[in-house]
Amino acid sequence: MWRGGNRTHTAGLTAAVAATAVTALLIAPATPAAATTADPATTTDTATTPLPEYRTAPGATTISGALSAGDGPLLKPGAHTDALSPGERKFYTARLDATSDAYLSVVLAPAPGTTLKPERIRLSLNAPDGRECDAAQAAFADGDSAHPLALYTVRRLTAGAGACRQSGTYRVILARTADTADPKAPVFPIELKYMAEPGLKPGTRSDSLTAPPTWTTQPPTTPTDPPSHPTTGGTGFNDAPPLADGTWHDRLQPGETRFYRIPLNWGQQLSATAELPQTLAPAGFYVANGVRLALNNPARGPVTESTQAYQGKPQTLTLNTAPVAYANRLRDPADPAAAMRVAGWYYLQVGLHHRLDEVATGPVPVTLRITITGRPKPAPAYTGDPITAGFDTRANPNAAPPGTGSRPRLILGYTGIGTGTALLLWLGTWRLLARRRHLT
Repeated sequence: MWRGGNRTHTAGLTAAVAATAVTALLIAPATPAAATTADPATTTDTATTPLPEYRTAPGATTISGALSAGDGPLLKPGAHTDALSPGERKFYTARLDATSDAYLSVVLAPAPGTTLKPERIRLSLNAPDGRECDAAQAAFADGDSAHPLALYTVRRLTAGAGACRQSGTYRVILARTADTADPKAPVFPIELKYMAEPGLKPGTRSDSLTAPPTWTTQPPTTPTDPPSHPTTGGTGFNDAPPLADGTWHDRLQPGETRFYRIPLNWGQQLSATAELPQTLAPAGFYVANGVRLALNNPARGPVTESTQAYQGKPQTLTLNTAPVAYANRLRDPADPAAAMRVAGWYYLQVGLHHRLDEVATGPVPVTLRITITGRPKPAPAYTGDPITAGFDTRANPNAAPPGTGSRPRLILGYTGIGTGTALLLWLGTWRLLARRRHLT
């Protein structure tokens, strides 16, 4: 269950250039295992490999949060790593200006393949005068299979924000509590990230930057036999490979969660489906929350999540979002559309409960169907650069923020074009080839 404050989040170029872009896209992301294209209805592997752990951001700074309410270490723009013990509360600080919306997120990464006990995580952001500006909560349920869990707090520059819209040193508080004390509960590695979204130019009304008054929540019609492309999901936000429109095929080990990033521009919405085949499960086999499909926005805030029990039968999970619109942030925080507030890379998660290893003989084939709809709209009139800030599909999600001294990891450095452009080229070339095959 997600809970935040009062919110619950339960052609122009040649084919050769396009091919170069596709090749760069496929080889760029770091992957935990080699992709394969087995028959989606069967698994034939006789052994599994160790489950890969969450991969932190390149160049992330290692820090140690303070254990008292005094000033903690400074969270500069970018990523930081720490650890959180059972029952522990840690304090950090962040210097916020008076011109940007600020997003402070945390990712908890328990060891994959383990069973979790009921625990609650709370992240809060306090103004320099001690006032709480925002808070978010998330929880692991009893018996959950370990998976990365992300939540964020947001400082918005609203007229009634008072001290929370002033510049100064803010306090970030992260707490972990359990229903019952467990001395054997593991320490969770964590990754904290601070992102600043530029403000709007004077005279721009945020409530005018709206999505359509209504939109469809039904997934679009999918071709009966679309081509399936192999991919290998990442361990988290930092090594998630890009996916475009289409059908994708991956293979997950029981207990594993894989991440994929999908570009969504202003005015666009996503429909994502994950399909699992039948396994040879005995009668009565049942795993609550056996399959999980979730989506996070570019600031790592949870958008929506779907979990289903698994009994060995074919399973399908689907997520559908609202169109991306600036004014979505004005919605009730309990509305999943409120998180569809910025353009950029959205992160899809697919996870399998580790108990599926009782019926699967190896990695389980998973088919992903990704559909992006909506005509891209112009970006809001920002005072700063949304690409550098990470709120644009042209942004490199692994680039270091300005002034950190870290060198960004180049994904398409040899092609000279952005990732979002390459995905569009790829998609256009794919459709063109498919049309030619149909005509011949």
